[in-house]
Amino acid sequence: MTAPAAGSDTALLVRYGNALTGLAAGDAWGYQVEFTPYTRMPAYPVAPPAGRWVISDDTQMTIALHQALAEVTDFDDIETVTAAITRQFLLWQVDPDNTRAPGRTCMTSLHNLRAGARWYDTDGAVESAGCGAVMRLVPTAFAPDSYWLGLTALQAVITHKHPRAVVPALLLADATRHAPEYRGRFLEHALTTAAQIYNGTSAWTTDPYLRDVLAPITGDVSSYLVEGLDDGTADILTAAAARLDQLRPLPPAEFGDPCAGIGEGWESASAVALALLVADLATTSDIAGTAALTGPEALAWASTSNGDSDSIACIAGGLIGSAHPEHGYWAAMGLTPTFEPRYADEIAAAASRLPAGAATD
Repeated sequence: MTAPAAGSDTALLVRYGNALTGLAAGDAWGYQVEFTPYTRMPAYPVAPPAGRWVISDDTQMTIALHQALAEVTDFDDIETVTAAITRQFLLWQVDPDNTRAPGRTCMTSLHNLRAGARWYDTDGAVESAGCGAVMRLVPTAFAPDSYWLGLTALQAVITHKHPRAVVPALLLADATRHAPEYRGRFLEHALTTAAQIYNGTSAWTTDPYLRDVLAPITGDVSSYLVEGLDDGTADILTAAAARLDQLRPLPPAEFGDPCAGIGEGWESASAVALALLVADLATTSDIAGTAALTGPEALAWASTSNGDSDSIACIAGGLIGSAHPEHGYWAAMGLTPTFEPRYADEIAAAASRLPAGAATD
């Protein structure tokens, strides 16, 4: 595989395409066994789908978010951006294909918004920390420099206005955006960022766009971020980092349930921590010899969990894909999923352009 020059628009677009393919593949892989207890898994690890790869609401909402960002021309107008994201989410809400175990929080929040509430109203978005806030955010991670942080928070609060939903979303977007730099150390970087938030040195606390996005619910971004960390997020990341240290010396056949000691991924903090764990084990080749897992093996292991298998594998797949600026990364790894025609077309269309222009950090 050859890779475009790091940091180029071409490399970013390739990474975005690899992320979209990875998240959809992980989604379909895990969706086969969503709600299946670990002890009743059909195999360890779960095999990839046979025939058509059927995606769930995770990929559907990712595509909706991409389409929303693609139609916005002025990101400084937060009301316009909010309206675009809300409109695409509401179209998804009533889509005939929205029959794939959509999250209760997403559906309730969108019901309230359709009735005329604003996300920050008492009767607007649900104050939930569910993983719907994080499983769909890849498009915002690739948004332009001044906006990606605030856009990530915005897509979260439109349906999940809880600090424990927003903070993991920001941590995941940061990991996704900087994946080639962070690869193999995703959990380490997340904990470093958490420490910076705690000690007041994080630039996130003074980010003007993030401040404006969160203004309807808080005038103190720093305290809001600390609240999101204190509400279990920091502890879950710490547990995942400890688990990573335990797993690194082991052969993958002995890894067991990814969720053990961390959480089941039904809410944002554990979903992100689990995805960072999986991605760390699949992207260590630059720093520690051969990675413990290939990309496809990582999706298989992430799917074989006692928790929200499709969301865990979806998030991990997006993160692993975003770490690779090589054309056709997944195909080179032997993974060529056959998605339903509608979603194959929509994924390909989304992968042909960066959302809202290039990210240029």
